[in-house]
Amino acid sequence: MQINYINGLLQTSMMIYYKGRSLTIDNLVIDTGAAHSLLSSDVVNEIGIKFENGDKLIRNFGIGGDEYTFQKHVDQIKIGDLILKNIPIDFGIFHEDIIYINGLIGLDILKSCNMVIDLQHMVMYAGDSDKI
Repeated sequence: MQINYINGLLQTSMMIYYKGRSLTIDNLVIDTGAAHSLLSSDVVNEIGIKFENGDKLIRNFGIGGDEYTFQKHVDQIKIGDLILKNIPIDFGIFHEDIIYINGLIGLDILKSCNMVIDLQHMVMYAGDSDKI
């Protein structure tokens, strides 16, 4: 899948599927420093993803302090040709001054498919664990 270098950040897109609905989300930062992937709850609201009683609450720590997000299992996500089914994703509200990204692709996804980030060719792809 193609990687774009925008505003000093590596970014790509993802398709998310939830309860029969789908949405393409652009401007997702590829963040090897984030333990969990995080999508803007404002962006995914249009396909019915919102906080509900019983959703798992996650406390996240980072440079900006700590924040709470909620977690849901989504039917699947598609990043390029890679498809991951029935996976947990964190959703939350981004600070009002963060308007140029819609989320982070973190180590939970990157490690689960042994993702290779090729900066020379600006692509990312699932690696072959037998060769690494």
